[in-house]
Amino acid sequence: MSTGSRAPSDWLPERGELGSVSLTVAPSVAGEAAAIRDRVLELSRQGIALSDQVVLARSHLTLARVTSVLEQLGVPLLYLGDLFERDEIRDLLSLLSVDAERGGLGLLRVGQLPEYAAPEPDILKFIGWCTSNETEYIASLQRVAEVEGLSEAGREGLERLGCHLAGFTVGTSPWTMLTIWLFERSDYLRPFVEANDAKSRQKLIAVYQLLKVCGEFVAIGETNRRKFLDRVRRIEALNEDTAYRAVSSEATDLDAVRVMTIHGSKGLEFKAVHLPAIATRYMPSTPKGNRCPPPESLAHLGIESEDHEAEEECLFFVALSRARDHLSLSRAERYTTQTASPSRYLNTLSRFVPQQSSPDVSIETAHLEDRPPSPRKAYQERELAIFDRCALRYRYEIVHGLAGARDSTAYVRFHGCVHQTIDWLEQQCAAGTPADEAAALAHLAALWAETGPRHGFERYYRQSAEQMVRTMARVIAGETGEYDLAEWSVELDGKVITFTPDRVVIAPGGDVRIQRIRTGRKIKSEADSPIYALIRRSAAARYAGRRVSMETFYPATGECVPVGAPKNDAKALKSYTDAIRDIELGRFPPTTDTRYCPTCPCYFICGI
Repeated sequence: MSTGSRAPSDWLPERGELGSVSLTVAPSVAGEAAAIRDRVLELSRQGIALSDQVVLARSHLTLARVTSVLEQLGVPLLYLGDLFERDEIRDLLSLLSVDAERGGLGLLRVGQLPEYAAPEPDILKFIGWCTSNETEYIASLQRVAEVEGLSEAGREGLERLGCHLAGFTVGTSPWTMLTIWLFERSDYLRPFVEANDAKSRQKLIAVYQLLKVCGEFVAIGETNRRKFLDRVRRIEALNEDTAYRAVSSEATDLDAVRVMTIHGSKGLEFKAVHLPAIATRYMPSTPKGNRCPPPESLAHLGIESEDHEAEEECLFFVALSRARDHLSLSRAERYTTQTASPSRYLNTLSRFVPQQSSPDVSIETAHLEDRPPSPRKAYQERELAIFDRCALRYRYEIVHGLAGARDSTAYVRFHGCVHQTIDWLEQQCAAGTPADEAAALAHLAALWAETGPRHGFERYYRQSAEQMVRTMARVIAGETGEYDLAEWSVELDGKVITFTPDRVVIAPGGDVRIQRIRTGRKIKSEADSPIYALIRRSAAARYAGRRVSMETFYPATGECVPVGAPKNDAKALKSYTDAIRDIELGRFPPTTDTRYCPTCPCYFICGI
């Protein structure tokens, strides 16, 4: 700067030779990432070190999309993304889950690691043997010779795994188990060390980060592996993994492109900045509304739409100003299934920065191959609902029989006790021995003592459960007629789907009232659930000529909501036949849901 005695407002820049600014448009995220890769390498050849370059984005979701492709393209990155969803970390979490979480699911992933290479059918057979004999999995690995029907490769792989896990018990801490297995017994880290490429170094950094998390867990006096895994699930479900995305300071000397959110880049400066996703809904982001409005007396503190726009514009300026010499802007024409239009911020910049196009590229995606299960005549609606939620979970739980691998949460146990008590009330009434509120509460208490939640909020769960049971006891006591407690079935395209309605009350005059009990909160889309179409189809055949009504009952509030005329039953029923077709073709793609996935018992083994 040349200042002399002039006032600061009169300062003029005297930078000298300036860098470059570019704007690239690609058809897809893969094409956009490839363009960033090309620009990174071009700047590297010009003498700008990888560590002096950074990829910035508005959110971790955008960074994850772009960096997943950059990593496949061989670009050295200093970024872990979602630590607990990296493949190498899921390998280690699966190892920790053996004997810590019920069902032995972790063995399915660990047993197929290259070092053991046990075929999946052999691992499933071994898990089934342990379940039948009610033995712990690690201890049973010392008895592999007793399991009949294993292949030679499966037996050798499981015995080798047994040697590596010998001495570990349910009480072994996550730190002890991982450090001994990684550094004293297995060769898991050897390929990463020998390869010594950018991708392998990234994996080693991730493993180091997990070991630090384990060390912190032990430092606070905890050693229980199940508690550790529950903590990981909770962190992921609440999206509180930000602290674990930051790369350890020990790795910051690596010559790799830095990756961070725009918020995280404040106060920093880089010779080159790559700024992807300059598109509508991504930069600026879409307002999410005021989730926590201030009280009326402080209404002036509320964030208005213009406040959001101003904050986003400031954030964009922060991103631009991180670049000292070179700035590369880019966007894709499609990020998901929707077309992504240019950000309005480009309206001004496009007058000064010429736009260039980048071709699309093809990125190989690993597809899960599986032998289709044997076709069946009948399917339960409950299992098809699992397929609808996540086809891969269906493969693990239904095809491989690994259901119930993890203890139910307190919330699930609470609802289970309520539903079982409601079923008991109907059975008592159907048997001619109706139960009053006191008897219903006594039955609930007995169930609660056996299977109810043990939780910090147990008292509140119990109060809610008792309220629902009282409501249902009064409803059932006031009903006349009889109950249809049988299993129903519907034939669709030659396949039979079976289910048992929650409640079917047949009035003395012959009218039929079908009731679905929802112990959770009321949701607007409830009537759109495909099961209502299934109930209607079955009821039309089962009670032909009778007047049939359908409703949803919420015992928590006592509200009864009539289910109106069907909107599109044909489409709903087709979802069942499509699911059966995909099952019998062996198609089990995963469905990603950031809230649902961490609660899935198959979370740590997902993707194998």
